[in-house]
Amino acid sequence: MKKLFPYLVIVVLAVAGCTPDVDNPFDDPDNLPPEDTTGIDNIDPTSFVGLHQNIFKPTCANSGCHDGTFEPDFRTIESSYNTLVFHAIIKNNPAGTYEYRVKPGSLSESIIWLRLNEDIDGISGIMPLDAFYDPESEWNANKAEHLSNISSWIMGGALDMFGNAPGGNNQQPGIAGIYAEADGNPCLIDDRIDVPAGSQSVSVWFAINDLETPIGNLEYNKVKMSGKINFDDTLATLHDLQLLGAPETHPSFLNEPTNFQHKITFNASGYAADSTYYMRVLLKDPVQPDTTSIPQAGSQLYIKKKFSWHFVD
Repeated sequence: MKKLFPYLVIVVLAVAGCTPDVDNPFDDPDNLPPEDTTGIDNIDPTSFVGLHQNIFKPTCANSGCHDGTFEPDFRTIESSYNTLVFHAIIKNNPAGTYEYRVKPGSLSESIIWLRLNEDIDGISGIMPLDAFYDPESEWNANKAEHLSNISSWIMGGALDMFGNAPGGNNQQPGIAGIYAEADGNPCLIDDRIDVPAGSQSVSVWFAINDLETPIGNLEYNKVKMSGKINFDDTLATLHDLQLLGAPETHPSFLNEPTNFQHKITFNASGYAADSTYYMRVLLKDPVQPDTTSIPQAGSQLYIKKKFSWHFVD
């Protein structure tokens, strides 16, 4: 037997060498998940997400100030945006020349810019007040950079967290949360939705909101899906977004109980394990000229990942 062993090894190696080459599907870069650049340091500081993270929430939403005690309400990114852009002001300058807290594209017509640079009546102070009275404040140390980022955001059109342009006095629809179940079991949702491969039925709920237009009046309620993160809308799979007769309560993006009134359900048994798919929610507010896409093609990567699911073993 010992004499035969070297020959057996040679035979095995010869057979292995004759095995035909098989293409590795992951050699195709389109089959790989996108590079994870969702770290906190990669958020554009001139975007509204960056402004809320770096300025409005840590500096302005402190106790007794803009923490919901009075507007603007900087507690959440949604409340911050909705109480700033095209929002009527309460306290004007002595000449009464301002109409909005933020007017997209115009620093000279946005009273937030005036409040950050001047004491409008000699008794109100320069915002943020905590920094005004605390010389060691982080705001003071980085004031020039913060003001530059706010200016870039306003002059760039004051886009919302999804990269959508504001719609005048009537804001575009938004989404406050996503919830999903696979075969009746809640899916793990962190920076994406994890779905067990082979699931027969996947349901995804969306917490869609609109400040002025009733949810039932929104038009073109659709969801597009694709295996590519920057997909061509014309090649994506289209699903109807169902409006529920009664809202369901699930956690929002901020892990707060929220009403979810829209839902899609689809058979996911054909999706391969370790594959990732991306969604875009399309809504049409009848008073808006264009259909709202959430997220947009130009939205930041971490937002696109929030609207994706990954099939796991």
